[in-house]
Parts: sequence; structure tokens; C-alpha cells
Amino acid sequence: MKKFFTVLIILIALGAGGFFAGWAQLPVPHGSYGVLSSKTHGIYEQVIEDGKLLWLWYRLIPGNTTIAVFDTKTQNISVTVAGALPQGETYASFVGVKISLLWRISGNVSFSVKPAMLPLLVKESGLSNQAALDAYTAELGSRLAAFIEQRLSYYCVRRDVVEQLSAAGTYKNLDDDIRAAFPGINEISYSLTVKQFPDYDLYESAKSLYEDYTAHQREILNGEIRSKAAGRINSQFRLDELAKYGELLTKYPVLLDYLKLFGDLSVPPPFAPR
Repeated sequence: MKKFFTVLIILIALGAGGFFAGWAQLPVPHGSYGVLSSKTHGIYEQVIEDGKLLWLWYRLIPGNTTIAVFDTKTQNISVTVAGALPQGETYASFVGVKISLLWRISGNVSFSVKPAMLPLLVKESGLSNQAALDAYTAELGSRLAAFIEQRLSYYCVRRDVVEQLSAAGTYKNLDDDIRAAFPGINEISYSLTVKQFPDYDLYESAKSLYEDYTAHQREILNGEIRSKAAGRINSQFRLDELAKYGELLTKYPVLLDYLKLFGDLSVPPPFAPR
């Protein structure tokens, strides 16, 4: 009986040792995330979190697995973008008045990388430590700032967008654009301030006057072009007709005597081709 209990205790100890050896959470501190790599199974697709039980049998193989630990720190970036209303200078010059055409927006953006994206980043981008993740996050922040500036340049030609940004510091379509373009970003927040607001009323009035003027000019020009085109077409028809007479007379010179009977060679004879 004593021998049985001894064997049982040994088996329990071995089982407990194997269990703890296969427990992947042990090296991951609270608030951090781990990505497990193994020689036999590659990158484990799920991120490892502290306090969440996950037992992997292949961790029992000595030297088979490693765990890279990451802290998905919040990244803060600043955004400043300015622009002018489309063709504003042309419209202002046409009406001869000074118009405030420029808009300028600045603000701060904060974000972090989604922990669930870490295994994919380790696999595809070769991230192996915190320094590599920090560098990746900084580069991601630069791309995010450039994207926000590009989208603001597109949206801020509209008065309602600038008014909403001025009132709330955010714009829903911009939120949707960011999340669609950067699915790996987590907990993004931003606040934008309109530093300079263009005079949309004067801009729209000048634009309307300019478009009315150019439309009128276009009508006049089209009329002149149609008139000149009609004259050219008639002249061409006349030249084609005379060319046919020339070919006919060259082929039948005797017809010259006949044509003299008409006195006016500009009048086609009865048999002249049409």
C-alpha cells in the first residue's frame, strides 16, 4: 500500500509539473500580452493574457517554445492640416472682392494597437520585442496622421463638416474612415479644433456668379462655333462639287464647248453630277 501511494504521489507530481510547464500564462505580467512561438507549431494565433488559462502540450518539449511579451502602450500624435476652398482665388478675382478662403484644423489623436493583432504582427512583421512594437506603433501613428489630414482636406470643402468639427471636435464619417483603413487600431480617440473658418457665404455667391458668367460665355461661343462650322461645311461641299466638275471636264474636254453655251460656268449644267 505504501508503495502504491508513493507511485501515486510521483505521478501527481509529474502531472503537476507537466501542467505548469504547459501553462503559457506564467511569463506574462499583468497588463501585458504574450505571443507564443514554437519550433513545432509556429506562431500561436491567440494572444496570451495574464490570468486566462491556456494549456499547450507542446510546451512540455524543452526549448520548443518562447513567449514575447508586449505592452500595447497608448500612442499620442498631433494633427495639423490647412487648405483653401476649391478655385476660391479664381472666384474672388472674378468678383473683385476679398474672401476668406482658408481653413485650418489642428488637434490630438490617441490610439493603441489591438492586442489581438499581436500574433499576426509577430508573424508578418517580425516583431520580437517591445522596442520593435514601439517602432511599429510610431510608424503607424505617422500613417494615421497623414490619413486624417488627407480625409480632412477632402471633407472640409463642405460647410456642414467644418461646423460639426467646430462644435464637437469629431466627425462620424471621419471615424468610419479611420476604422475601415486601420482595423488594427484599438481605442482611438481624437479632438479637433477649427482654428480658421472660411467665409462660405461669400465663396458660394462668387462661385455662382462665376458659373453663370462662364455658362453664358459658353452659349455664345457654341453659337459662333456652330455658325463657322456650318460655313466650313458648305464651302467643303462646294469644293467637292467643283472637284467633280474638274474630273468630268478632264475626262471629257469636249464638254468645255458645251459649257460655253451657258455663259456662266458657276451654274451647273443640267447633266452635272450632284
